[in-house]
Amino acid sequence: MRIAVLTNAYPPSGKGGAAIIAKQQVDLLRAQGLEVRVWNPPISWLDSPAPLRLFFHILDLLPREKLAKEIADWKPDVLLTHNLTGCGFATPRRVQSHGVRWLHVLHDVQLFEPSGRLRRSETFTLWQKFWSRLRWAALGEPDFVISPTEWLFLQHRRRGFFRKAKPIVLPNPGRDVEFVMRLPKTPIQLLFVGQLYPEKGLSLLLQIQQRLRIPFELHIVGEGRVDKTLQQDERIIFHGKKDRDAVIELMKEKDVLLVPSQIAENQPTVLLEAASVGLPVIASDIGGIRETLQGAGILCAPEQVEEWLDAIQSLSDPRVYREQASGLYDLAVRYTPARHLERLLHCFTLKR
Repeated sequence: MRIAVLTNAYPPSGKGGAAIIAKQQVDLLRAQGLEVRVWNPPISWLDSPAPLRLFFHILDLLPREKLAKEIADWKPDVLLTHNLTGCGFATPRRVQSHGVRWLHVLHDVQLFEPSGRLRRSETFTLWQKFWSRLRWAALGEPDFVISPTEWLFLQHRRRGFFRKAKPIVLPNPGRDVEFVMRLPKTPIQLLFVGQLYPEKGLSLLLQIQQRLRIPFELHIVGEGRVDKTLQQDERIIFHGKKDRDAVIELMKEKDVLLVPSQIAENQPTVLLEAASVGLPVIASDIGGIRETLQGAGILCAPEQVEEWLDAIQSLSDPRVYREQASGLYDLAVRYTPARHLERLLHCFTLKR
């Protein structure tokens, strides 16, 4: 079987979650002996001034005819697409018209919210309506849509996308489970992994720093503007930007992962990584996070700092801590690469 992959993000140039997942899938498929070829066209205009970006976004609605012909001439059995900004949103339709089965993988909300930041999932803004109408008309209908969560698929459908395409909820691939002996330390070791932006919960981290009633250290992995209050606190340790392997090593050492996102996220990769090493998680109850955790971890309202303080304090109890670590290990078993591959291969054989 020949699998053509079209994506705007792929390593080594692409480093975000969508790029990592696309690469994981390609590696898994190739390991099964399938013939896989990746098309990852360069995109130079994303850093242009806003008016010029708008022009290119409009132009990007059209198919990239040369790209579509090159993919179709390779004669794939399946076209697997990921995020398409810069690839020409109508390009997959051109390939599909040659009789190629087309599966589109959702990662985030960029199809209807170009910023990628969905502050309120129940709101359908005029800006989103504008982009949804344009991109829906250009994109067309894949044969199947693969979404890590039902929440993300429904966010697209309620904005006009994928009325005819068959939805498949397929969680992203995690890591193989790695058992780590765990008990909470004193001071308790908290870990935050992500960009230091307000929408990622920076203000909530500040409130936790100021009000947490038990001894703690907060380890921060990521880049961004840092508040002086955090910089001057000896309990806050900054690790800067780390690659994924280094992040996993930190997860093995620390006691709790904090995911205090203030925007609706789909399936944060750090949740699956934490689960693979049994690291207890406290996360915002927002977007697709509840669906991703499936009863594991502790969920808190994004802006209710008292809930976060109580949750952290509860994990200083060894009994509660062991229960939470066990729940994360159980979750990780459902997200192993082998299980993802099995279900992905099944998707390629479904009747249209």
